[in-house]
This record gives sequence, structure tokens and C-alpha cells, in this order.
Amino acid sequence: MIKQKSCYAVITGKPNVGKSTLLNSIFKRKIAITSYKPHTTRNRIKAIYNADNLSILFMDTPGYHVSRTKLDMFLNSEIKSSYKIADCALLLIDASRPIDDEDKKIIEILQSYDILNVILVITKIDLIDENRIANVKRDIGALIPYKDVVAITCKKETPDLTPLIKTIEKYARDGALTQEENLENDDFIICELVREQIILNTKQEIPYACAVVVEHKEYDKVKNMFTINANIVVDKESQISIILGKNGQMIKKIGTRARMEMLKIFNCHINLKLFVKLEKDWRDNELFLKQIKFH
Repeated sequence: MIKQKSCYAVITGKPNVGKSTLLNSIFKRKIAITSYKPHTTRNRIKAIYNADNLSILFMDTPGYHVSRTKLDMFLNSEIKSSYKIADCALLLIDASRPIDDEDKKIIEILQSYDILNVILVITKIDLIDENRIANVKRDIGALIPYKDVVAITCKKETPDLTPLIKTIEKYARDGALTQEENLENDDFIICELVREQIILNTKQEIPYACAVVVEHKEYDKVKNMFTINANIVVDKESQISIILGKNGQMIKKIGTRARMEMLKIFNCHINLKLFVKLEKDWRDNELFLKQIKFH
């Protein structure tokens, strides 16, 4: 009988380094929203990869934030709590950008939790040459003693991530995963897909001032229809008109595009209704943050 093996692998790195893109590429579908704007990921996103006798629980952490609000403090705690259970850590470094203080802060956190099995994952190698890869290995090696190096690009439609999976497997333990969780719940997916369209279609501070909360959802088996009512929560009155747009065009655009993404995930018709709600200074309202689970 073939023994079952399992591994907890945390994906970490500074904002916009490609963590969510990597996770989506591994699973060949949308697990985490992506954007060119930093601080896109807000929650610790977890997903299980199964192959033969191996199960890997991937944890995609938010990029490290300078703590200005209670929301920032939560985001940073998500990183640290992931490290506590990790068998290995994937340290993503964007080879097309200089190593900076944000990279070093992530490395300091890794070192503070005594993560022994660090896999250096050099991303965006399609943008650089071999000399740059060698320099990244040397510079990161001077900061932390990593065990392995994998260089990747997720630009291809179907990138070959087999070398990365094989590397992670080296740190797997005997036995199945002990956490049998429902890792992707409907509310989380809905909120993330709406928030993705807010990020892509609004500017400046608006994406970071918004939260999405599912108020009601109902599935009609006869019509094969999933009806969803969700609030886009803002923290200033002036933001309401921006989210709504002229004659309601912006919220309609956000809703239409989010619905198109939901159709790719839920095997049914989608009736999505979006509303705007004012909750002043919600990012510093601890009670509200707990209620919405930081989506």
C-alpha cells in the first residue's frame, strides 16, 4: 500500500510579487484574485492540491503591510499564523525588481519563526537573463539559508510547475492532512470576485476603502438560479457616488463583470444584485471587521 503524504506550504513575499498568480496557475483556475495593484490579497487563502499519494495545503498570504489600521494588523497576523504550521515556505522574489526593504521584512519574519525549509521561488524570469537569476540567488542567500531554488514564469497559459511540486514534496510528512476543511466557501468566492472588479475598475484609494459582504443568497433548483445580494461597503460618503458612477453605470459594470467570473465557477445561472452601504472608518472598527471576516 502506498503511503499518503501531506505538506503545509505557505506562499509568501512582498505585495504584487505574483503569489496569487502562482496559486491560480497551480490549480489551473481562479483561487485568488490578481491585479497589478498591490495589497490585492486580504485573507489567508487556502487550497488543497492532490496528486497520487500527495496532498499539499497551499496558503497564500497577504503581502506584509505597514500597520496603520486594525485591518493592517490582521493582514500581518495572517502571515505569521501561516508560518506556525508550515512544513515549508515558498519565498517569492520578483527577479525583475531590486531586492528592497519589503523583501527583507518578509525574510525577517521567516527567520523569527525558525522556518527551516525555505524554497526560493524566483518569479518573472521571462523578464530577465541568467546573470540576474544568479545575482538573486547570491543576494537572498546572504540574507537567509534557503534549501532549494525554483525559477518560474506564470506568463504562459499552462506553465510547467512540476519542478516546484516535486521540490515541495521533499518536505512532505507521512500521513494525510489533519485539517478536513471546506476551504472555499461560496461567500468568500463571491466577495473576492466582486472586490476584484472594484480593484480593476476604480482608482486611487477606492479599492482599499471597500469591503464586500454577502447579505443574502438563495439557490432555486427548478430554475438552476443562484440569487445573490451583496453590499459594497465604503468608509466615506464621497465614495458612494464613485462606486455607483454616473446613472449607476459603475456599479452595473462591476456587477456584470463579477457575474461573468462567477459563471465560470458556479454551474448555474447567476442573479447578482449589488448595493452600496456606508460604514464610516470600517477599517478601524474591530466589531465590523469580525462580522465580515475581513473580506
